[in-house]
Amino acid sequence: MNAALKNIETALAEHYGWSSNPALREKISAAVEVKSERLRVEPEEYCRIAASSFSEMLALVEEVSIGETWFFREPGQFEYLREAIFPGLIGDTPKAERVRIWSAACSTGEEAYSLAIAFEQVKLSSPQSQSEVFATDVRNRALMDASQARYHGDSLREVDTQTLQRYFEPGLDPAGRPNGTRIVIADVRRLVTFRRVNLLEKAYWKGMLNRFDLIVCSNLLTFLNNTAARQTVANLAGSLREGGYLMVSPDEESLVVSPQLTQSEENTSFFQRAD
Repeated sequence: MNAALKNIETALAEHYGWSSNPALREKISAAVEVKSERLRVEPEEYCRIAASSFSEMLALVEEVSIGETWFFREPGQFEYLREAIFPGLIGDTPKAERVRIWSAACSTGEEAYSLAIAFEQVKLSSPQSQSEVFATDVRNRALMDASQARYHGDSLREVDTQTLQRYFEPGLDPAGRPNGTRIVIADVRRLVTFRRVNLLEKAYWKGMLNRFDLIVCSNLLTFLNNTAARQTVANLAGSLREGGYLMVSPDEESLVVSPQLTQSEENTSFFQRAD
């Protein structure tokens, strides 16, 4: 099936910018097996169908889980957000305006809600300050899970007891008994808007210039091919307001190359736009 998978990889690279690597190939192969069995066709035949069908390609993407995520995934980054980034943005943003945050590859929502919670924790000294979090992902299924805001223990591994009690409520079963899940409280959920977006669609970027104070794009660039990664970084940089910040995962710092962005010396996972 290697030749058939190669056609799928080529189509995914063209439409979504995905790179070809052993880890992703394994995920794609597993997704092809699931889809072909569901449609009752041979895997090679499914690959041929999917590679030439936009809707089936999107359906295949829904089956491919890029990776696991959880709340406050990089504690050091969130500490820096609370201590430096958010206080600075609050101070620089007029009271009548909201601090605009974008979780560009939000998956099942843990990152987007983490950003909203961290901002709420900081703004206690400036209660008039408000934020709005725009959260996007290419997978509808992930976004549906995110909109439910219901999470299990693994997603909450980095959440301290005080934060858990303040910003989450117990999930209940149909009989009204706690079922072991936690739900993000309504006051935080209202701050986050979810939308399906393919960041490789050129039309999406129209109207995005200078919109955000902070963009978080973590654990996406490593899955993109070189051309897609460079273009995505350029588009993200252009979507920042002057003085705004881009945050990536520690493993992706070397992939952020843009004349508009200057790497922070205090935390090298952050890049500031300075025109």
